[in-house]
Amino acid sequence: MTATPASATPSPHRIDGMRPDAPSRAPFGPYAVGRETLRLTNPDVVNAVALETGEGPARYDRPMTLSLFYPAHGPVEPSPMDSLLRDGTTRFQLLGQSAEDAPVADGGAGFPLIIISHGWPGNRFLLSHLAENLATKGYVVAALDHTDSTYDDQREAFCTVVHRPVDLHFALDTLAEMAADGSHPVLSRTTTGRVGVIGYSMGGYGVLAAQGGLLSPAALSNVPEAFAEALTAYTTAADYPDPALKPDPRIAAMISIAPWGRQVGLWESAGLARIATPLMVVGGSEDDVSGYETGIRQIWKDCSGTDRALLTFDNARHNAAAPIGPPAEALSEHPEHGWLPYEHYADPVWDSTRMHNIMQHHATGFFDHYIRGQADAPDLAAAAEEEPILGTRFEFLAAGG
Repeated sequence: MTATPASATPSPHRIDGMRPDAPSRAPFGPYAVGRETLRLTNPDVVNAVALETGEGPARYDRPMTLSLFYPAHGPVEPSPMDSLLRDGTTRFQLLGQSAEDAPVADGGAGFPLIIISHGWPGNRFLLSHLAENLATKGYVVAALDHTDSTYDDQREAFCTVVHRPVDLHFALDTLAEMAADGSHPVLSRTTTGRVGVIGYSMGGYGVLAAQGGLLSPAALSNVPEAFAEALTAYTTAADYPDPALKPDPRIAAMISIAPWGRQVGLWESAGLARIATPLMVVGGSEDDVSGYETGIRQIWKDCSGTDRALLTFDNARHNAAAPIGPPAEALSEHPEHGWLPYEHYADPVWDSTRMHNIMQHHATGFFDHYIRGQADAPDLAAAAEEEPILGTRFEFLAAGG
């Protein structure tokens, strides 16, 4: 009798690919990587789900889960991360450089903080390839789960439009308080005086809104009435009535990947011109969600109050540089939804690892200059003078231009 083999379980999906042709600042740094989960609560905030449904309290205590990726005392044995596929039900595992609860490395002068905000929907592991890479280089990276915007709790898009900038400021405030308190093993070695933020898609919207990118009042005429009232505080007509929406001077550099909103008129030039934080905008020239000429590129032009660069992946669509590559579990059509989860992760032209390595290269130089002040790291103007990476463009505009 021949035994029937059990169904093979896919191996964890690797997120730490490094091609031999990776650009110079992409390779991993000297640190091992640890990982820790934190669960926070932001008290008494607008309940956007109640705006959507007309039910429940107008304000509530909003939960937030985040993962800290941090420099660890090595060597470590990397451990898998449990995640969900785009369908919101299929579970799979990721594996990279990080080990859960590994002892933190000696911080010396301290490790700067970077905050990552995922797309809609997404989760805190969607950009984990970038989080781990930066952690090997001495950054503490807080990757957020945005409630009502993850794969298993996704709500109406305007729920997350309301909450994104508030979530970012809350995360920074809370982590800075924990760092100052000195009792948390990782955050006690984290510096929060100069912080970086990264957002993808709806997260790209969020980092811009959090740092002064006020919305167009005219855009609210196309927004459901309940949300329009809440979003009035986010427009150029409001002039920052809510302290949670004011730019935070601790945020010294931000990366907005495939930012959503300009292509549907959510912003206008006057609102984006208020941003004063050094900015790198990233996108694919064929972005089919946020738009390129009328969306991503227009945002780059409109942010005239700051030095900013535009990294373009020629012929890439919305998945340029940000999402993890497609796991094996994403290769089959979902039996209920009738679409391939693969399309949430992959680009039809570009290799995911190649895009990741290019993004890691540019993010490293950007944060090393604007957060750490390293003399050997280029500012945006100098980076634009470097030899371009094949298939990409890196363009610079100075404040006022």
